[in-house]
Amino acid sequence: MVKIRDKNLPELAGIYNNGGKDALYQTLRESFGIKYPWSTLSRMKSMDSLGYDETTDRFRAEQCKQADENLFMSMDELCSPVKPQHICEDKIERNAPKAEAMEKLVKELIGDRLLELSRYVVMDTLSKTMIIDKTALTGAGYTLVTH
Repeated sequence: MVKIRDKNLPELAGIYNNGGKDALYQTLRESFGIKYPWSTLSRMKSMDSLGYDETTDRFRAEQCKQADENLFMSMDELCSPVKPQHICEDKIERNAPKAEAMEKLVKELIGDRLLELSRYVVMDTLSKTMIIDKTALTGAGYTLVTH
């Protein structure tokens, strides 16, 4: 089963406006191999971007022209510096060693702080007591604040 992409629909709307329903059905059958083209037409009519008007039985011409105008790049777009439009896994892979190094650094810093803290503080989870060596703590230059 062939699925017609949304980017092809403005062109098909132009065919409908110029040749009518029969021309559209013929194009859908011949070009896309669609057996039941009325389902595509109903999809086109329900899309707000194509702007189908029931009273005139036409799609908005400006929408069809706009799709044709966006088909090619302008000179400004061609001459401007390249902007990456798709961010792929390559960037993630390049940042992976940096992220791993950062994570390793954070773990080392946390480990150093816990090691420093374990010199002065002992926690007993069974009896739910905390023993703080205040003299060694103040001797090392720390200030103990309780609240």
